Formats: sequence, structure tokens, C-alpha cells
Amino acid sequence: MHPPDHVTGLASRGECERRLAALPPGTFSLVICDVVGLKDVNEREGFLAGDACLRRAAERLRDEAAGADLVARLGGDELLAVFSGAGAAASAARTARVLAASRSPAMRAAAADSAAGEDPGPLIERLYATMRRA
Repeated sequence: MHPPDHVTGLASRGECERRLAALPPGTFSLVICDVVGLKDVNEREGFLAGDACLRRAAERLRDEAAGADLVARLGGDELLAVFSGAGAAASAARTARVLAASRSPAMRAAAADSAAGEDPGPLIERLYATMRRA
């Protein structure tokens, strides 16, 4: 077990990787999101303000992904939610839509379903690419 992220209180990247590795491919869906403009907040108002913004984003993800198996901070301003079981794809898609419409703080978000035989790493990379195009 890895300690939680020190800023957000979410699971750490290490814990996320450990838990994802234990899930069979094709059985889960992911939501990835980031905070729009966090770098600007850090530069204009300082890192304490940036950390507060990141904590608000983490709370928002935790609230919207209430049925998730795991909510984690991957690093920087990237946050992730893992859904499994019946309804995982629908829950992930809904969570991504709600977060993308968020204005306090503004967030980008994308959802994807794992495919049979697909490792979590490439799925997360695919999600990053999708989110950055959003």
C-alpha cells in the first residue's frame, strides 16, 4: 500500500499502478482529467494557491466519481478515476462530461474503456492524447 498523495489526499500514482495491474484488461473504464490553467495560477498567485486549486479539482473528481473503485493523482495536475463492473463505461463517460463542463476549477476530461489484452499504460497514454485534443 502506497501513502496517499500529500496535496490532494487521493491515492498516489504508485497505488494506482498497483491496482490497475491487478484488474483484468477489458474489465474497467478510466477517466483522466487535468486542471486548466494551473501553471498560470502557480505563477500568478503562488504554489499554495495552485495547491488549493488542485485540491478543489480532486474534491470535484471524488464527488463526481463517487462509484469509482479508485481516484488517484497521477502527477502534476493529472487525476484519474477507475471504474469497474456493470455500468463502468457509462459512469466513466458521465463523469468525464460533468468534469469537462466544470468551471470551478476549469478541467479537461476524457474517458475510455480498457480493451481485452490492453495494458493500463497504453490506455492512459491514449486518454492523455484524447484529453489534450478536447
